[in-house]
Amino acid sequence: MPFLPTASSGASWHDFVNLWLRVENNNKFVRGRTKAREEIEESVLRRYQMQKLSPDRSEYLLTIPYETDKELDDIISDILRDADNTADYLDVHFVNPVPVDCEDNNM
Repeated sequence: MPFLPTASSGASWHDFVNLWLRVENNNKFVRGRTKAREEIEESVLRRYQMQKLSPDRSEYLLTIPYETDKELDDIISDILRDADNTADYLDVHFVNPVPVDCEDNNM
């Protein structure tokens, strides 16, 4: 189960992760990229105070609280897995994003 950030989570660090999300149709007969992006935003990324950096691009800034580096790695893995599962459910192809930039911050 992914770590869900809350005010009482007690996390002592947080990362700002700049994430580029790429969702593509499986083939020319399948449609649904926009719906898949919206669903990923709503069900996966909003948990991490998602900020869309540009309205016409799929680049996001996430704030991820954590206590250890392993926990941060696990949270990022959960985000990618959940986004991939959502895209698969909606019959589109999820291209694994790469965090563009990370900035550690002490809360």
